[in-house]
Amino acid sequence: MHPICWLHISDIHMRVSKIWSQDVVLNAMCEDIAKQQRAGAAFDFILVTGDLAFSGNAEEYKLVASFFDAVSAASGVPADFIFCIPGNHDIDRERQKMCFAGARQFAQSQNQIDDLLSSREDMGTLLAREENYRTFQNTYLKNQPRDWTDDGLGYVAVVTIENVRVAIVGLDSAWLAEGGIADHGKLLIGEHQVINALELANKNDAHIIVGMAHHPFQLLQDFDRRPVQNRIEEQCHFFQCGHLHEPEIRATGLNASGCLTLSAGATYETRQSQNTYSIVTVDLMLGTRTVKTVQYRPAKGDFTFAGTGKYPIEIDPAGTSNVGELAAAITAFQGSLSPLSHYLAALLLDQKADLPIPAQKGYVFGSLDVLRDEPESELKRTTMGFIPFKNVLRVFYGRTPIAEIFTRYGDAVAQYGTALLKACAANADLKSRLASAEKDALAMATTAPASSFIHTVSLLDEVAAEQDWIQLRDLSERHKGSSIPELAHRATRYFALSLSHSTEAKDNEHAISLYRSMTSEAHAEAEDAAMLTTLFCGAKRYDEAKSTVLDGIAKYPDKAAAFVEIGQRVVEATGDKKFRNQIDEAVKARRW
Repeated sequence: MHPICWLHISDIHMRVSKIWSQDVVLNAMCEDIAKQQRAGAAFDFILVTGDLAFSGNAEEYKLVASFFDAVSAASGVPADFIFCIPGNHDIDRERQKMCFAGARQFAQSQNQIDDLLSSREDMGTLLAREENYRTFQNTYLKNQPRDWTDDGLGYVAVVTIENVRVAIVGLDSAWLAEGGIADHGKLLIGEHQVINALELANKNDAHIIVGMAHHPFQLLQDFDRRPVQNRIEEQCHFFQCGHLHEPEIRATGLNASGCLTLSAGATYETRQSQNTYSIVTVDLMLGTRTVKTVQYRPAKGDFTFAGTGKYPIEIDPAGTSNVGELAAAITAFQGSLSPLSHYLAALLLDQKADLPIPAQKGYVFGSLDVLRDEPESELKRTTMGFIPFKNVLRVFYGRTPIAEIFTRYGDAVAQYGTALLKACAANADLKSRLASAEKDALAMATTAPASSFIHTVSLLDEVAAEQDWIQLRDLSERHKGSSIPELAHRATRYFALSLSHSTEAKDNEHAISLYRSMTSEAHAEAEDAAMLTTLFCGAKRYDEAKSTVLDGIAKYPDKAAAFVEIGQRVVEATGDKKFRNQIDEAVKARRW
């Protein structure tokens, strides 16, 4: 799972009268981005947090389009993966002056904002001030998939990178902007807009949510700032903004593990300014977020790194395994870890938090936050590599067989488990304490309900009942490699069923192979044999169909009628009256 990387650009202020000076700076920026790409940087998308233009007129957006073309070519990011939102400079302040003045005076509470944002007529009039910006967005980025909020202000776009779904939540903070000092403490995003946008993000089961708006929280009216900031910081991993013309980073949460607020600085203020852009990298395998600020040097006419910040990240689980299933997968992946498999599983599932920490005399147990402050050691290094495996599980569980997850990404688990076993061999007290922790975790696995297993089986049953064969195929394929035998068997049966309804001959052949295997097992079911027989008929493999019909009547007397019915279809297709007699004899034999 490679790191996810994006560019953050803001406050470009494109205008015709400054095109020469802007070209000097922006060409240097594109050259710097291209140099980094040649050196191995892989950018997945670009965020542009407002003030694309200087005064929101149509001619300026022609310059923006040219710049977007250039930065797309330099970064290797397709234009449709450039996501932007408007700033106060994207407003045409000569339009709808009275409407703007009235709306700003009216909107003095969340209830009043709700009323205003619920009126398409009023909002349509007010948003005419953004017409040139929105025309540019809807034409230049016409192929970009964006789900708009019902108020027409915000949108959500989902970018999937190696199974990791990143929801980009674009919020319009400029819809009541005037520009300059007059906006300070007067702006509104509206909790209405934020709630709608975050609901869209959550409907897409996003692993990472990146919110963005042009203005920082402190410029909002107080009654709007508090709920808007709370909702964004509670649900977003990032909030990226502009406007300040100075790069700034602020992290929330314990050890800066919460929402990361990033102000990009101005990409172009003047030719003599220290213009900036940022590179954001998320490495879920390491559990880190890295922000690099790149700054313009007017004296040399180039860009150079000005600073780097690193912060932890842990994504929320949409659904995950239980201790027993995960412990079994760990043991299957590396048998030597069996003595600690339930303890390791409980750590990964946040059902245990105490970790061994090297001390002056032996080991103490404490939290990850305590370990972070300890001197470097092999155990600390392997622990810091092991914990982010939580992110891997949260991305891939339910989409990739758990055995495959460990095969592809489980080295960190093996290294940590091996380090613990090595430490136990040298310290009897640690060995005893970890044995006790393993016993506790095993008890969790024994007593805890397999809720994830039950939920998955119910979902498979529901999709099968709806006869949504495409969804059933996708869902069952994810789980047929489960380490829980009951789930693996059920998923395999449903996978075969979905393949049997395919119009592709190769899928039907695959289904036949699966049903052959299942009917040879001790827990074979009559329905499996019946489906195999039906598939043989569909493929005109009548000799094999005859054999499975007779076997079905013999093995499943209470389901004999179903096999007789299939047998009659074989007789009709082949005209084989002798086989009809064989069916009658098989039924009589079962009665006796």
